[in-house]
Amino acid sequence: IAVMAGESVTHEALMQAILDRSSGGLVRSANLFDVFRPQVASADLAITERSLAVRLELLDDEATLTDERIDAAVAQVLERLRTQLGVRLRGA
Repeated sequence: IAVMAGESVTHEALMQAILDRSSGGLVRSANLFDVFRPQVASADLAITERSLAVRLELLDDEATLTDERIDAAVAQVLERLRTQLGVRLRGA
């Protein structure tokens, strides 16, 4: 996933929100692999924001993952990021 986050969002807070298993999520691991900080503001990205790309590993030990379950799990992660940290999906 690629998200837009303010400079105050820490790596630790981002990972905690993504890996929160209290809701029975399928996310087993997450890896931040790219950070982009703009030199000038644009219509999509403020100078005080960063674009963060995170690789998610999803796993269910008991059932096959379907596209619908994967989409729901990613939507759940994005909603947690939005409500807990004010993070939004890039391009949305």
